[in-house]
Amino acid sequence: MAKRKIPMVMMNIKKFNIHSVLASFLTPAIFLTFMLVQYIQEHVSLNQFLISLSMVLLTLFILSMEITKDQNWSRQKTVTFTFIGSGLLILMYAFQAIGTEMNYIYYITPIAAYSILIKYFNEERFAIISSVLMAIFGSFIFSLNGANGYYVFLFLLLSQWFAIFFFESIKDRKSLLKTSMSLLSVHILLVVMFEMTSWMSITSTDFLMSLLFVSLSVLFAVILTLGILPLFEAGFNMLTDTKLLALSNPNHPLLRKVLVEAPGTYHHSVMVANLSESACEAIGANGLLARVASYYHDVGKAIKPHMFIENQNKGKNPHDSLPPEESARIILEHPKDSARLLKEHGLPKEVIDIAEQHHGTTLLKYFYYKAKDRKSNVMERYFRYDGPIPQSKEAAIINICDSVEAAVRSKDKPTNDEINELVRAIIYDRLMDGQFNDSQLTIHEILKVEKDICDMLNGIFHARIEYPKDSMLQPTQGGH
Repeated sequence: MAKRKIPMVMMNIKKFNIHSVLASFLTPAIFLTFMLVQYIQEHVSLNQFLISLSMVLLTLFILSMEITKDQNWSRQKTVTFTFIGSGLLILMYAFQAIGTEMNYIYYITPIAAYSILIKYFNEERFAIISSVLMAIFGSFIFSLNGANGYYVFLFLLLSQWFAIFFFESIKDRKSLLKTSMSLLSVHILLVVMFEMTSWMSITSTDFLMSLLFVSLSVLFAVILTLGILPLFEAGFNMLTDTKLLALSNPNHPLLRKVLVEAPGTYHHSVMVANLSESACEAIGANGLLARVASYYHDVGKAIKPHMFIENQNKGKNPHDSLPPEESARIILEHPKDSARLLKEHGLPKEVIDIAEQHHGTTLLKYFYYKAKDRKSNVMERYFRYDGPIPQSKEAAIINICDSVEAAVRSKDKPTNDEINELVRAIIYDRLMDGQFNDSQLTIHEILKVEKDICDMLNGIFHARIEYPKDSMLQPTQGGH
């Protein structure tokens, strides 16, 4: 198929627009830079400027170290850290500017919302590291009001760390409100430690205002958390547990399409979801992502459902009348078809990637050897999926479970030993074929995955008692 050529006029217009945009921002940027320099010269001492510069450089250094070490660094981390962090810094500066006469104004900062959201959108480790940076910046900002920088740093840091500890999950909004009471208790205790110098100070205005401010801080943190979540999920199409739970609804149009048009594929996907979620949780990967991605990984089969064996009745197989090359072409297309349908329906990138990667570049052996029986000069690359190979642990596990489920289902009453041998053979084949090279799976994790899958399948296909046929016709005493 020939590529559609873009007219040269359109390309020139695009280049002209980009340069125009850059040029239009140049003058305001220069003007704002001069304004900022003038403001710093008039209002910021050299000491404060050097401290601010040091903190910025420290932040950039820590972030560069994180990005270098973290192989899973994603756009989601960059967006959340940048927008939520910048928003909170502006809010702290606004509180500092408003409460110039109150050196305890920092108590009202809803900084707990920052650590909760960073943990929710990213991971606990990154939330802990970034909370230290936020506490450093906050202590500098509020020290401009004469507040004790050490107390400010300690309060902001402990507020975030206790929030990370208390808020294990914010999927349940009721649980979020309940857990906030524990955080409020910690905040009150911190105020007592910092502000209560004597028994007489309990009735002082500063002490009472500090208690009011920390109460408002927790309230604002909960409100910000609940308010920002849907904005980030929808605005930046971010992958969160809330969104994954919504996508797992069987009434989603794509899942309904698969259920109606390819019921065998739907049942296969549910089985793969059960296996992959359990295996992911066994090694600490994202089980919920694996479950949801498994539901959607084969939606492309709904385009030509009768071409896939799980949707065929006991009648004639359409591949019997097709050359193996044509059959392979149809089968090899379904990961791309799945990814295309998922993109059209606006699913998260992580789910789309797994759908595209769940077969990697594996060889479609049945049709390859069938073609070799007809002629010897068959090129293997025409019978391999286009890939790419799995780029995450979840994608690699779904790659295993997808093949394992289909292979075990094809067996008639498989024994535990047969299941174990089959699972090990499939994993070994994928490993030797280089399918896990980019997935970050270790050998130790692969062994854990193998054991978990075997346990799950042995539980599903365990031996059952065969009842006599006529026993089903005899009513039991007291039965209905």
